[in-house]
Amino acid sequence: MITPQNRDREAALSYIERYFLPSSALLGMVGMGGLFLLSTYQWQRHTLTVPAFTREMTIGLMAGLLSLLHARYQYFILENFPRHYAELSSRADRMVLSRPAAIVHPRRRLVVMGYVAGILLFLLAVGFLHRGVSWIGVVSFAMAGFFITRVAFWKKVVETARANGSGGGQ
Repeated sequence: MITPQNRDREAALSYIERYFLPSSALLGMVGMGGLFLLSTYQWQRHTLTVPAFTREMTIGLMAGLLSLLHARYQYFILENFPRHYAELSSRADRMVLSRPAAIVHPRRRLVVMGYVAGILLFLLAVGFLHRGVSWIGVVSFAMAGFFITRVAFWKKVVETARANGSGGGQ
């Protein structure tokens, strides 16, 4: 039976497929391209060292973890407030740039504090780990880690939803 909840969830999944996945994949590939170019350059100049690569990889893994936590919160919104993404999809189709109303839930303040803490911790780690590492490497590893993780997470969500029947949820 088609319910407004299922219709909203379907529109939300469509929004994720049309906007989240392509843009995230593109940015992830830009990060990977930067990694490839930087690694090739460092390899040719004999400046590619294991400690520097390990630091860059650690930054990429931390960005991936931040991305996973962020995507998990977005998934919470998808499951509990699919109308939010349905509205975003509708606005994107009409090319309206305004944002829908903010989502209110009991632990919203905790989420905001978590975002701030995660970003500060990440920046602190970047400041600590970037010694001897090119900023291009830091940015490339962070971009690749964040966006490739996001693509993997949302691709799995969309595939699972489609396999369970056109995105209709609970």
